[in-house]
Amino acid sequence: MPIDRLSDNTILDTGPALREPPKGAAAPGSVINPYALAEVMSGKRIDWKRVEDKPALLEQILGAPYEELFDPQYGGPLYIGGARQEDGSMKAQRSTLLDVEVRKGSDDLERAPLAELGGLATLKEVAQALNVQALDELNIRCIDWSTISKLRITLDVPQQLRDLRMARNYTADVVRTISFDPALKLGNTQDWSPPDGTWQDAGRFFNETAEFFYPVQGAVANCYYIAALSAIAWSQPFRIAQQTRATGMAQAQFLDRISFYKPDSNGQIDREIEVTDTVPKTAWGSFIYARSSEDGESWPAIYEKAFAKLKTGTTTDHPDITATGWGDCVWATAQLTGGSRAYYDTASRSADQMWNLLRGNCLSYRTIRPMTAWTYGSGADSPDHVDYSSAHVVGSHCYTVLGWAYRNCRRYILLRNPWGNTEATVGSLDATVSAYDVSWWRPITLKDTDGTFAMEIGTFKKYFAGFGVVS
Repeated sequence: MPIDRLSDNTILDTGPALREPPKGAAAPGSVINPYALAEVMSGKRIDWKRVEDKPALLEQILGAPYEELFDPQYGGPLYIGGARQEDGSMKAQRSTLLDVEVRKGSDDLERAPLAELGGLATLKEVAQALNVQALDELNIRCIDWSTISKLRITLDVPQQLRDLRMARNYTADVVRTISFDPALKLGNTQDWSPPDGTWQDAGRFFNETAEFFYPVQGAVANCYYIAALSAIAWSQPFRIAQQTRATGMAQAQFLDRISFYKPDSNGQIDREIEVTDTVPKTAWGSFIYARSSEDGESWPAIYEKAFAKLKTGTTTDHPDITATGWGDCVWATAQLTGGSRAYYDTASRSADQMWNLLRGNCLSYRTIRPMTAWTYGSGADSPDHVDYSSAHVVGSHCYTVLGWAYRNCRRYILLRNPWGNTEATVGSLDATVSAYDVSWWRPITLKDTDGTFAMEIGTFKKYFAGFGVVS
């Protein structure tokens, strides 16, 4: 049973590490980056740094209340291509939106239940508009008194009706852009391209080097892989490297090679994938999927492309990027290093035990072994039944663990959201902290909107389902 010795000579038992995901704590899951999805939906690149009210714009483009975006229990667009299981976990599933045919009527009156329901006078009329036999068939999500004489009831509508409403905005082309469609049945030698996208040059592999804040997730639910890339770039910076060879006399004729390993193999190569520097982009030249926060740099997109080729087994240079959706961040980390996995759930451990485990994998506040963490499938699945939306924590999401901080007698874990924004606001630290980055002290400004934040270890226990280490 692993233990660590603290500076005060107190020994804390951290509990046994697992080589497989603990039940209910590390089931496959993921979520789409809403900022990348909004760009797909709007058909243009958005300068988010200049948007004053980001939640309002996301609501307008994505067609869902901001407070319902970050938890799959509401059935929002960020979880298209995934399905909640009985244990609360999320798994990949062909989206039912692909099978919806939206009937086009001559006016909104003829297009119920797509149109708004204003003007209906009785519950019977509501049931008729929703095409259900009776409202008593529907589950009640919330019921309370709005005034002394009025009762407010929120009902769950059938999945078929939800799909019909969502399909107004999320057409089959959009759904195929952001989620895997196994019905396409591409052969190993067939090229894939997203609808309305083309394969274009991604730019320079590196501008300078690999930094933990460069990988940014795109419009596919593979946060687990992007979080793993960030964890490795931070804790093992020399591992992210460009291996390339010429394939012709022209300057642009070359291939990059990305090595993938067998997890828990002590570095045994599984496959070495060769890809060009072209990635899927929109007609206006913007990234659809993984990109770097450093303009003109491409290595996160190239690593994602190679991972898609590994996942699909294709022999072409145009793999289906959507096939990377939904997975395990610890497994993905081990595929990039060949190291041994260790999974830890939060529910069975005290804050002291988790603090001990965290510091045991750090040196001078910085993780020296790649670490990732993940949330519950829904806030309702947490033992504390937390509200992810109000805390700006995302359900079924993977984060990078960067290290720890200690301020005003409070213990914090440093985390990064692979979206490159949306930092947790609960139990957070608003300050500049420092970590020893191999040979120099790096300041990390937590006030910046870049996805990096610090959360109190006790709060982390409530909102996160587990964390893992690859050594």
